[in-house]
Amino acid sequence: MGRIIRSGERVALSHYFLDAEQWEAMLAVPGTTLSLLSCWADEHRVYVLLLEGDCPLMASTAVEDRRYLAPSSRFPAAEWGERVAYDLWGIEAMSASGDGQPALDEGVWEATWPLSSRPGPGGQAARPVPGRNVLPAEKSGLTGPLELSFDVVRGKVQDVSVNAGLAHRGVLHRMIGLTPEEALPLVSRMTAGGFVAHPVAFCRAVAQARGLQPGPGVRDCWMILLEIERMSVHLFDMARTARAVDAGLLATHCEHAREAIASACAEQGVSRRLTDLVRCDGFRTSLEIVPLAQAVMGVMQPRMAQLRELQSVFAPRLKGLGALAPAQAREFAVGGLVGRASGRSLDVRRREAGMRLDALRSTGSSDGDGAARDALRLTEIRDSLALIQRILGSIGMDDDEPAPEATQEGIGVAEGARGDIWYWIRLKNGKIDAVQARDPSVSLLSVLPVVLKGETPERLPAALRSLALSPSGVAM
Repeated sequence: MGRIIRSGERVALSHYFLDAEQWEAMLAVPGTTLSLLSCWADEHRVYVLLLEGDCPLMASTAVEDRRYLAPSSRFPAAEWGERVAYDLWGIEAMSASGDGQPALDEGVWEATWPLSSRPGPGGQAARPVPGRNVLPAEKSGLTGPLELSFDVVRGKVQDVSVNAGLAHRGVLHRMIGLTPEEALPLVSRMTAGGFVAHPVAFCRAVAQARGLQPGPGVRDCWMILLEIERMSVHLFDMARTARAVDAGLLATHCEHAREAIASACAEQGVSRRLTDLVRCDGFRTSLEIVPLAQAVMGVMQPRMAQLRELQSVFAPRLKGLGALAPAQAREFAVGGLVGRASGRSLDVRRREAGMRLDALRSTGSSDGDGAARDALRLTEIRDSLALIQRILGSIGMDDDEPAPEATQEGIGVAEGARGDIWYWIRLKNGKIDAVQARDPSVSLLSVLPVVLKGETPERLPAALRSLALSPSGVAM
């Protein structure tokens, strides 16, 4: 597959344009299927961002007569991107694997295909299917609009459908025509679990497009901020999951630990959730990263033993909850903590220059259930503390990484608390000409029906909280 992609016209560092025959050959080639990170399209081209080993590889082809051969014919996880593209642009994926249901347009838009040069008239609101059970967004346990509909057979959930486009914000489209610096505040608030990770991935893409390489001091500052955010988000997800299974004592300790991190940040003169610290050229000038890191370590290290003890006491309540099989994690490229807890060991931090790999010890299990995810969250907090300590011991160490070729197009990635976040950006005259973001929650959409099948309806909110899916990361 990689060979066929590279036979196309090279557009940028890892991006190749394929003609129709090459595109069809890529989707039909026998052998190993590369992992799909993201699929998207506009009126002129369809794109797939793939992972070859631990490196990105991107392919695109032209949309002809508002149609293209569907990537989901080979990559099942591409279905969401195809549905979004149809709702926004009115381009049709041929031989798609899904059922053709809308992703975003519930029939209440004033015009269909609103981004198209030929938008259509508005539709009629979709009516609920009679007899289906619904878990509405306000009862899902998630901080964002996501709705489930399902059948119940002998007390167990079957045939789950996911509605994740209830609050599509159009953030990516609003970034078109802005400079990267003007767009950064939008990126910095893309998701509440990625105030650092989203802008770091975006700024790395911008730097590659401009042919720049952030210096070792910037690199290490970004790494420390990412690890502080990772600990805070893991504690939030553990507390939220614990509340769902009546483990109030564990939840309280997690909440207190997270508040201690937030207070330490505030005392060091930065925002409690580390917002607006990442800049395209580095970080906010008033940020003192070493005292910040030391303060966070000082409040977290004494709490680890008690958190570990409480986690082990309540772990049986999460056994078997929302189990994701290793084969499904690999097929749908589920990364981050959820993937690692299911035996998929992808962690894009391992490919970063300057990474102190000896601090990354956690690998997780392959059980893939709520208990495995919670145990891994605590283990990754331990690793984050060790990694921060290693970075402080050699901060700003030069690694002589060369600057990339400036092609006005770039791909950036950051390992956020909930998984790998990817940005692709194309610049024109210094402004954003095209942009795409991939939050780790998108990869979970395709596996949710399988993961939730067989649960009791009462356990659905706990399973969703354990998976830590972020609806705001889907509806961008």
